[in-house]
Amino acid sequence: MGAPKYHKIKQELMEEIKDAAVNTPIASERELAVRYKASRMTVRNALNELVEEGVLYRDKNKGTFVADQRLMKKNTSAETLGKPADDTFDYNVIYFSTCFSDKEIASHLEIDPEDWMIRIVRVNRRNGKPISVEEIYLIQSLINDSDYNNLNKLLDLKGYIDEGSVTQRFLPIIIPVKYINLLHIKLNSPIIMVESTIVSKSGSPVVYIREFNNPLERIIEITT
Repeated sequence: MGAPKYHKIKQELMEEIKDAAVNTPIASERELAVRYKASRMTVRNALNELVEEGVLYRDKNKGTFVADQRLMKKNTSAETLGKPADDTFDYNVIYFSTCFSDKEIASHLEIDPEDWMIRIVRVNRRNGKPISVEEIYLIQSLINDSDYNNLNKLLDLKGYIDEGSVTQRFLPIIIPVKYINLLHIKLNSPIIMVESTIVSKSGSPVVYIREFNNPLERIIEITT
């Protein structure tokens, strides 16, 4: 049996963009479906895998673009929140956007809904297996221009913690549909979502994080 058609499309796209500059736009699903004589769902499956692997990224309302491959490097716990310091851990950034805050996020960051924030979504992996998806929200006005252009610096969560403190809530929820493929788990699976708010020494929130943990790959234990 031959490879699925979406896999062939994925390979052709990878070949097409291998020398493309970062932030080069990708054709729309409709255009790609016509080009490859495939359904939009087949094209979407190919794009979803490339986004998951960090080859592409999506910007809401703008489209899909070539990602910076440097962001796929291994990371240690010095750059992540509560992750072991060994080479079995890495992450892929799948979404980066500057946008207005909504009411819920604004309340956690103690800003107005019309204030700008930075939203980053990444998949954390251990030995190549997805252990969690993190949504990371930062207050844009607190980020200087040099740090804004340095994604690794923005994601140095331990650095924020060292300059302040963190509070967490552990919430049992049903996995959001948008993350079932990224975490490779079934629809309606129960998971633990960890809410983390990092505050500065002055007591003001600087980062808010929602981490959706894969129950098949990561066990959450709380000892008091």
